[in-house]
Amino acid sequence: MEYLTALEIANKWNISSRMVAYYCENGRINGAVKKGKTWIIPVNSEKPVDKRYSKKKINIKENSELQGERQNINKTDIENITAIYRTSDIYKNLGLTREILRYYEEIGLINPKRNQDNQYREFDFFDISHLMAIDFYKKRGFRPLEIKELMKASKPEDYFVAMKQQIETIERNIQSLQDILSRLKATQKFCTYNVKHISEFMIKNLPLYSVQESMDAVSSFREYQDKVLTYLHLENEDILSNMVRTIAFDETGYKGSEMCIVKSATKKSEKHTAFLEDGKCLYTTIAADNDDNSIMDKMFSLAYKWAAEHKEAFRGVVYIFIRFIMLNDHKRNEFI
Repeated sequence: MEYLTALEIANKWNISSRMVAYYCENGRINGAVKKGKTWIIPVNSEKPVDKRYSKKKINIKENSELQGERQNINKTDIENITAIYRTSDIYKNLGLTREILRYYEEIGLINPKRNQDNQYREFDFFDISHLMAIDFYKKRGFRPLEIKELMKASKPEDYFVAMKQQIETIERNIQSLQDILSRLKATQKFCTYNVKHISEFMIKNLPLYSVQESMDAVSSFREYQDKVLTYLHLENEDILSNMVRTIAFDETGYKGSEMCIVKSATKKSEKHTAFLEDGKCLYTTIAADNDDNSIMDKMFSLAYKWAAEHKEAFRGVVYIFIRFIMLNDHKRNEFI
């Protein structure tokens, strides 16, 4: 049997000698033999199929009616351009609903013609192309009324501006959703662990919080406009997560309480003159319903019992954060 070297086969098959060696090492060339550092291959061996590329190709059928004059290539489109379609055709072939089409027509985004005999809507292929163009911008985040405004644009630069504004809007929405996701994950994490370890004590580090405003109690509702809403971004911040009940105490009992509106802080600055005490704290989770007024007394006793057992001393302040809520018609359970 006549043989060729890997280099000779590579030249014959118009591939690299490294690829030939790869085929040989993986047993894809029948009869290939390694002599020293060189592979020799039977001269009549067939080139293996390169599996890195798909064998599937688009098979464009020849059509004798379209051959010849160049304009014949558009013959089918020219013939179809005069066709008239009913609303049911639009539903079936474009995947649009009756409500969407009616809304588009109501706001002037489309203006289909009416059959003179029965007043049914009729669509030609320009109308269909227009609906597909609307869908083009809808899938890029533009709402129907915004697309209608785009129709008034007279030059590409107007579209550039609209797309820039749309990108900025989407980026803001993405950030807002990321903030929501972060809060949701934090609540889920709290539920996964803390709800299963009610009234268990541990030592943790309390992060730094700046105090934006304070008021006497959570029930001081008439003060919310000035002392709560002023400091919140209501689109993505809830009230309860930013309100902390602070309580002063000593061995004899509680000395005073107020509600603080707080924000997470990374360091103390002159901009915010008041901060919650940060650092090492005794941490626990308790569950209480909205009718239970004895929970703080119970926690006071349990905390001092823990302190005595562990020979610890308190600074004399309690911070109560609401981290999870269960809702029903008559009672609200809070995990704090």
